[in-house]
Amino acid sequence: MELYGVPMLCELDCSDLYRRQIAECDDELMHKVWDGTPWMIDAYTGGMARGDERYREIMEWCRDQFGPEAWPIHGKPGDWHCGGATVMGRTWMGFATKEMMEKFAAAWPVPDEVIKI
Repeated sequence: MELYGVPMLCELDCSDLYRRQIAECDDELMHKVWDGTPWMIDAYTGGMARGDERYREIMEWCRDQFGPEAWPIHGKPGDWHCGGATVMGRTWMGFATKEMMEKFAAAWPVPDEVIKI
């Protein structure tokens, strides 16, 4: 099966966001960064401004729930990974399993006061 002309690497074992990103940027770096945590979501992690503790709280929660964060470009394995860019309060988060992604999404829903995209 193909998506946007690119063979789908995971028909049942990855999120739609992972499929789209691999299809759009099918290069070695994208695979290296996300193949170990293919259950990706575009999570609302909050702003990076002072006083916004959501990002820090999310990182602590993930460490407590899933162990140390993966650093795939440095060869450090793990079951979850936080993308390196936050845009308008949103950050890609990747997880090793669908269950982990769903647990995260249930614990960290987008706040009602945030415009849902």
